[in-house]
Amino acid sequence: MNLNDIAKQHYAWLEKMGWTARTTPLEQIALIASEIGEAVNECRGEKPTDKLGSELADIILRTVGLTERLGINIEEEIIKKMEKNQQRGNLGRIK
Repeated sequence: MNLNDIAKQHYAWLEKMGWTARTTPLEQIALIASEIGEAVNECRGEKPTDKLGSELADIILRTVGLTERLGINIEEEIIKKMEKNQQRGNLGRIK
């Protein structure tokens, strides 16, 4: 299953639950940020907890749910961004 397939499947579940009708894209971005905060909490100790993977998955699922809602081909966007990043080099950063 590719990322766009995951996005479609997850968005279908969100619609079934009625959650897409109750949030705006801005609110969905805020929910992504809240998931990032939860991931941060899983890293507060000396090493990340076993729950970190689940929190990172939540970040991705909320993100692909939003991309599907907005008609964004996330796989295409990721590939374009990776290509752009490769062209940028380190922009003066120490390697």
